[in-house]
Amino acid sequence: MESLWSYLPTIAVLACPVGMALMMWFMGRSNGQGICGMNMTPPTQPAADKDAQITELQEQLQTMKKQVRALEASALLGEKQSEHVRSL
Repeated sequence: MESLWSYLPTIAVLACPVGMALMMWFMGRSNGQGICGMNMTPPTQPAADKDAQITELQEQLQTMKKQVRALEASALLGEKQSEHVRSL
């Protein structure tokens, strides 16, 4: 029993790197498959799809900028009205 206790620190030190090596080996054997067989490689899109997506996102950005300007203008109008009410 005493001989087992003398090997315990060595076993504890080696457990982490051996476990990590096994994990890397198993993950490398999965051929790009992740957990539950899900494909972890990013999908490739044709350039036309990317251009269409960029155009759509730019249009969304312009719409959002217009909304922000409208909200800022209404907030500014609200401040002016509240200042006017306070001055009465």
